[in-house]
Amino acid sequence: MAIAEAVTISWGSRIAGSIKGMLFGVLFFIAGFPLLFWNEGRSVKTAKAIDEGEGACVAVESNAAVDPEMNGRLVHMTGRADTKDVLADDVFGVSATAIKLERQVEMFQWVEDESTSEKKNMGGSVTRTTTYSYSQKWTSDVVDSSEFHEKGHDNPGAFEFPKEEKAAANVSFGAFRLSERQIDRIGAEQPLALPTNFVCRVERVQMQGSTILVPNAETRKNALNNRDVATQPRIGDMRVTFRVVYPHDISIIAKQHGDTFVDYTAKNGRKISYLHDGIADAAEMFESARSSNSVFTWLLRLAGLVVMYIGLSTVLKPLSVLADVLPLLGDLVGVGIGIVSFVVALACSLATIAIAWIFYRPVLGVILLAVAGFLVWQLVQKRKRKAANAVAKPAVQPVA
Repeated sequence: MAIAEAVTISWGSRIAGSIKGMLFGVLFFIAGFPLLFWNEGRSVKTAKAIDEGEGACVAVESNAAVDPEMNGRLVHMTGRADTKDVLADDVFGVSATAIKLERQVEMFQWVEDESTSEKKNMGGSVTRTTTYSYSQKWTSDVVDSSEFHEKGHDNPGAFEFPKEEKAAANVSFGAFRLSERQIDRIGAEQPLALPTNFVCRVERVQMQGSTILVPNAETRKNALNNRDVATQPRIGDMRVTFRVVYPHDISIIAKQHGDTFVDYTAKNGRKISYLHDGIADAAEMFESARSSNSVFTWLLRLAGLVVMYIGLSTVLKPLSVLADVLPLLGDLVGVGIGIVSFVVALACSLATIAIAWIFYRPVLGVILLAVAGFLVWQLVQKRKRKAANAVAKPAVQPVA
């Protein structure tokens, strides 16, 4: 089942809208510069802090006892993160001696899918058609059906049993105690297998392995309704599973502070504190930190380029809208705007990164600045050649 809504936007309205959007385009384009510059500084400072930390880190062979001589030092230790805390889900009656216990919930709901297509008309107007289709799916987030474009697809609006996570308050690491933030960083989650004699506290549920199938409230109130939720789900039904983090080996790099650990502060102010699930030596953990820093740096570089590109495209958008009086011409202008916007955004991004590198990495910065200058020069030369070809008159052939 689906419905379609079509609206025609006049050429004048499109021009007015694109002109208004130019302000946001300028802001987007400008925002790319500080983002890229800040990212380079962050990347270099983080890399220097990692190098400093690797040089200062002391590998401690055992965490069975607190060594006072290591107090205030950046240390690397491996050992078992353990706890005696019993975490319990009072609603369903599930419990485990664990570091974390998480209740995961999905609900069978109506979902609205939206797809939009545009058709350019002669004269510059555009007909925009939006199609809304509806289906029933298991989802882990609440779907607000009050915003649906077609009535008759109603969801409960809230989870009767929402997701929930509990963490142990007391987690030991040999002779040490882990802080709340360190406990939060421990991973290695796995599905919780419920015992065969498990009895759920929620009435009239159905079991499918370790999945608890909860019929909607209406079904549970009707003693005669015994439908199978697994094969005949209805809106409002829920699937509940549990994930657990059991005690296991971890590796830590942090500053020893008495019988616990805190962040190590490098000379440039950057913080160092790493926790890895499983056994890993210091070299592996520092290399992983370098890799994460590199990936994050490139993601922000790409984000800066995209922000600049969107900004420039929005600023130049009125040109393609004006040309849309003839749809084919508008498409050609749009392609040209896309190419120009990308080249200029790339050149500006490289130039910004180069200037940041001149500040943080002088040699590489000069090379990158030269590359950016070459891209701009090539673009200017191309436009000059195109202009020269446009004004050149064809040679007059003699009449035989």
